[in-house]
Amino acid sequence: MNTPRKRETAPPVAQQLRNSDDGIGLIEIVVSMLLLAILATALVPVLLSGLKQASSSATLATATQLANDELERARSWTRCSDLDPGNTSITDARAVELTMSTTVGSCSPSPENPVSVPVKVVVTRMDTNVVVTSTTTYIFIAES
Repeated sequence: MNTPRKRETAPPVAQQLRNSDDGIGLIEIVVSMLLLAILATALVPVLLSGLKQASSSATLATATQLANDELERARSWTRCSDLDPGNTSITDARAVELTMSTTVGSCSPSPENPVSVPVKVVVTRMDTNVVVTSTTTYIFIAES
């Protein structure tokens, strides 16, 4: 008697995966956490230098703005009596103390001989005594 044979079929893919891997083991989790910790440790110096650079750039921008404001004020001077050298202390938004010093060259114009007077502005960081920015301009003075 000829009996029909049952044809063997391959088990479904999901069943094959279930049979071959019962899930993620503890060792895999520990290894992946170790790799993440190594990557995070490698990125910390980059993040810290970025923060330091951002703070330094913000202080430079504040100092440059202060120097430009002082030069604009100096450009409004028209007589020798207007010339106003001096020092000013300023604290910026990050609590960094800056000192702005303005020096003015000699001024002795005559009506027939006007002069250009140099005005120099230096902004220094108080905690480190480092010059953050320095700039010079010349002001035309026609009368004393």
